[in-house]
Amino acid sequence: MYRQEKIWDDRGLVLPRNMMANWCIKLSEYYFEPIYNLMIKQIKEQSQLLHCDETTMQCNKEPGKNASNKSYMWVLASGELEKKKGVIFSYSKSRSNEVAQKFLKDYKGILITDGRIPLTNSKCERSIRPFAVHRKNWLFADTPDGAKANAIYYSLIETAKVNHLNINKYIKYLLETLPQLEGEQAEEEIEKYLPWSEELPEDILNFQGTYNDLVV
Repeated sequence: MYRQEKIWDDRGLVLPRNMMANWCIKLSEYYFEPIYNLMIKQIKEQSQLLHCDETTMQCNKEPGKNASNKSYMWVLASGELEKKKGVIFSYSKSRSNEVAQKFLKDYKGILITDGRIPLTNSKCERSIRPFAVHRKNWLFADTPDGAKANAIYYSLIETAKVNHLNINKYIKYLLETLPQLEGEQAEEEIEKYLPWSEELPEDILNFQGTYNDLVV
């Protein structure tokens, strides 16, 4: 967004990056959050095994906290043999037991996590390591709304990856299709847009390229 701001400024158009960030946040709220919520619901309902972990991040404008205080991004990842594979991010200002219980509410299967059980949680580590090492990967995360939008976007992107979708075409398809729908959609309607849906266009499914070649 910084680069976009500079490019447009050179062409005489004032387009502040905080305005572009706000557009992204609103898009996540209006169009992507229903898909995100249904992804979480189905993964927890239908998975026999899940991985869970969290990493620190900084949200400078969290009410009641100093800018230097740590916040957290939690991640929930489905097991390798699950029929519906997903990676779900969730923002929280703490890592308390109450947060974990809320994140995992209604899940009744096996949970693999770090700490008290002698298992390596490598699946979640792979998901959050880029963000733990390179903090700038958290886009427009200066506010809680921005951090929540991060969680939604990265959940869609990482889940698209594990389902072998063309990420660029998938996000483009959602942005072109969802705004055309009228009113609040029932879960049965939203289901066709989930990353594991077989109703997605053929050019999105079964991506055979390298994700490093895609710019998201």
